[in-house]
Amino acid sequence: MLELGVDVEWRMYDKEPLSKRELEALIGTRPVEDFLNPRSTPFRKLGLKGKALSKREALRLMLEDQNLLKRPLLVKGDTYIFGLDEEAYRAL
Repeated sequence: MLELGVDVEWRMYDKEPLSKRELEALIGTRPVEDFLNPRSTPFRKLGLKGKALSKREALRLMLEDQNLLKRPLLVKGDTYIFGLDEEAYRAL
């Protein structure tokens, strides 16, 4: 990202997991489904495809296994970019 001129603070979920408070603040009023990674192994193992999860249940699952979160996640103000989207990064 530095080569794109985007100054970022990296956070490795496996070494420094998000707290419940951080995850709740990150999601805010956005749909929790936006944060779940349907291609992740835990998502598939839990059989979550097509299931409607409550925000509470989704938060619990993401806190138990942060591999359920889409990555990378870039946050700048109110803008959220999921995945490697060079065009979106350049637009920042």
